[in-house]
Amino acid sequence: MDLEKIEKRFKTLEGRVEEQRIALEKLQEQMKELRQKSIATCKNCSMEFDLLANHYSIGLFDNIVYVKCPRCNKAIPVDSKDGVKKA
Repeated sequence: MDLEKIEKRFKTLEGRVEEQRIALEKLQEQMKELRQKSIATCKNCSMEFDLLANHYSIGLFDNIVYVKCPRCNKAIPVDSKDGVKKA
């Protein structure tokens, strides 16, 4: 009887582990998609970099946000909806 309880408990835990694995895979996929949205490519040197780590604000009245390429230090304006503006 104890063996049956242990087997039942084991199957329950296996099911929970599988549910958690699936949830983790979905979360990892969402994180990957979000990460891709924050990556930009410099038009001068073609280096890929993170928009969130390399942004700074400039402008007194227009509040334009720029990113600066970590390699060549070119300032690139960022649109609030579309991301890095196309040149």
